Amino acid sequence: MSISSSSGLDRWNFYHKDSKKMRTIFVPYKGRRLEVDIEPINYDRYEHDRLIVKKYMKDYEKPLDSTTGKLPSRSVIESKFFTKIFIIWRMILIPNVFDRNSYLLLTHIGLLIARTWLSLLVTKLDGQIMKDLMGFKIKLFLRDMVYWFLFAVPASYVNSGIKYLTKRLALNFRTNMVRYCHDLYMNSRLVYYKLQFNHNELPDYRLSYKTIDQNLTEDIRKFCDSLTSLFANVGKPAIDLVFFAIYLRDNIGTVGILAILSNYLITGMMLKRQSPNFNRLWKKKTQMEGIYYNYNLNLVNNCEEISFYKGIGFERRKVYRIFKDLADHIVVEIKERFAYQLFEDYILKFTWPAFGYIFAGLPILFEKPKSGYVPDETSNMKSFVVNKRLILSMADAGSRLMYSIKDINRLSGVTDIVFTLLVNLHQVHDSNFQYGLTNSQGNGFSSNFKINSFVSRQQLANGSIGTGTAIYSNGINGTIQNSYPGLRMERIPVIVPSPKGVNGKHLLNNLSFNIAKGQNLMILGKNGVGKTAIVRIISELWPLYSGLLSKPSSNDIYYVSQRQYFITGSLRDQIIYPLNHIQMLQKGFTDETIIGYMNEVGLGYLLERFGSLDYNPSADNSNKEDEAELKNRLIDEVVVNGKSVQVYDSNTGGSVDGKKSWFSLLSGGERQKVVFTRILFHNKPFVVMDEPTSAISYDYEDSLFEFLRKKNITLITITNRDSLMKYHDYLLELVDEDHIRFTKIDEEYLKYFESADSEVKYLEGELRKMRELRRRRDELKEKLEGYEDGRSSLKAIKSK
Repeated sequence: MSISSSSGLDRWNFYHKDSKKMRTIFVPYKGRRLEVDIEPINYDRYEHDRLIVKKYMKDYEKPLDSTTGKLPSRSVIESKFFTKIFIIWRMILIPNVFDRNSYLLLTHIGLLIARTWLSLLVTKLDGQIMKDLMGFKIKLFLRDMVYWFLFAVPASYVNSGIKYLTKRLALNFRTNMVRYCHDLYMNSRLVYYKLQFNHNELPDYRLSYKTIDQNLTEDIRKFCDSLTSLFANVGKPAIDLVFFAIYLRDNIGTVGILAILSNYLITGMMLKRQSPNFNRLWKKKTQMEGIYYNYNLNLVNNCEEISFYKGIGFERRKVYRIFKDLADHIVVEIKERFAYQLFEDYILKFTWPAFGYIFAGLPILFEKPKSGYVPDETSNMKSFVVNKRLILSMADAGSRLMYSIKDINRLSGVTDIVFTLLVNLHQVHDSNFQYGLTNSQGNGFSSNFKINSFVSRQQLANGSIGTGTAIYSNGINGTIQNSYPGLRMERIPVIVPSPKGVNGKHLLNNLSFNIAKGQNLMILGKNGVGKTAIVRIISELWPLYSGLLSKPSSNDIYYVSQRQYFITGSLRDQIIYPLNHIQMLQKGFTDETIIGYMNEVGLGYLLERFGSLDYNPSADNSNKEDEAELKNRLIDEVVVNGKSVQVYDSNTGGSVDGKKSWFSLLSGGERQKVVFTRILFHNKPFVVMDEPTSAISYDYEDSLFEFLRKKNITLITITNRDSLMKYHDYLLELVDEDHIRFTKIDEEYLKYFESADSEVKYLEGELRKMRELRRRRDELKEKLEGYEDGRSSLKAIKSK
């Protein structure tokens, strides 16, 4: 099959530039596509950063005291906030001096200085205007007004530039943070899945995986916005204080400046003492808002099930209770803020300006005129106006610094949340992640703070590093062998991952079996015995605490989950997942290939129902898109075998009415058939399936497994249907934790399943056996009851 592209087929996914090996993607923007360069992932950087985070936890954080159950005293608690900011700054926000954010930050500081300088000039001009106005100097007054309008041009530009750079820095910081966190969160180490098993002994560093969506979106945004706003909220008044104090020293003297600054310092200490713990209040409110948000999201995701069970009353009471807790906390916060706000406004808005008027009038009231000098009232007016404005500006700058304490507390709270997110991501991303089992230091990491290259083989063999510190005595010690021509498990315990390690809950003990390629395995067992857990171990979602797992290469195995997963996209996207349309064409597949597979599994009628493979329930299919919008979603135009194929971005950003999705449009059986279409499309040598036909009729079940048999696919099937036994060679029966039977399915047993009629006869025979066993059970009960009655009568006679 020949493929060519008008705009470069390979560019849509990613391509590398020769100079910096940058990856480039195309982003739709206002009817056109922008080229965005993305640096490739440097995993060495993340390993280096993990050591930094681990060292911080080792130096600054200690586990709970085993005797008192409380946190040990810390002498460095006040510096932890600045240390966290510094770590995030150096690792993510501005990793090197020549980063583009460095230039934006320097420009931002330059504009803040320019704004203060322009404010000083405008203040002097204001005094000059007042002087010329009081002296009835019309020409000079008009000249001053011309200067005023001229100053307005750079002043407006500087003010707008500061706002622009503040938002631009916040966006750049957020981009760096999101990219960094997602590179850790979504990669081959499956952090997004394993995060639910992480555990921290320190309560401040515990992260619920249920609120990870809020941490990655809203909390990162709040952190970046708060940090960049702090530059303007603290930088501008700080610069104002320095510049205005230097200028005022010549007018009111050094003593006056020192008196003003002393007033600021004393009242600032008073405000600091009276200030509530805004950090604690804000952090707790953020956590409670996350709980409230996630529970409402749960109502949206499970609205149909709640309706079937008529659970709306229970859910309403629970929502009210969650919201009441949030509202009660907000009431407490409002009350604490009220008393502080009253005191703060009195000091900052009235006391400081009053002192400003006093110090501005001192030079005029107590200055002794020189001999022969006649005081000029207009000059005194100018001096008073300039001094008053500068002192009031200093008071305003000081008050904004005091107000920024709340901003710092807010930033401190969100910094704690973001840093907790980074700590947990690095803990799980660690190649030695132990699923919650921490080291002896209790800092949440799996290994002690030592570089592995400095650890001797004897120490690793003994399971200890350093001075007798046990690390993996009850941790992960199993062996995984890849590229094995089959599937083998030897003496493997199936354990639910937890901080207890091998002492956690055991589902199965000493699981052992071995099948070669071409030999199908069927796994039977009651619910909760551990069938799905076996698949999780094979796919390396769960740890292998001990034993040997030999399996094919990960590229040769296709896993089918018990719960079907569908994405936002077209019908084609559901079948070729996780590939996209471009990748499908690159692999040599066409729409005709997909339609053929759909016909094989009995889903050909979906094309009549939805019109084509391009149908997308998340798009507005009732109205045709306008030309501009359609062009904006056009990714590429590809020529396949001489035929032009237009490739569109099928992710429209969500459903129009919020109700249409593939999960709701397809029945349970249809969803499972779509999954079988995926299996045929990807055509992997090994397929592991968990309850793949629970919603499919028996006749279609047979045809689907016949297709898989013709494909020479090796099957590992978890099911409760005995009828599938005829398609498998070996049976793994899970009775309980210690009773596991691995047997070969012989011809004597399979003869009952040669046809549907023979299978019915077999099942009828099993029912007759069951009835006979029940009859025998009743007989034994009657005999036992008679025996007990006889013994009771004999005892009664003897007692008489």
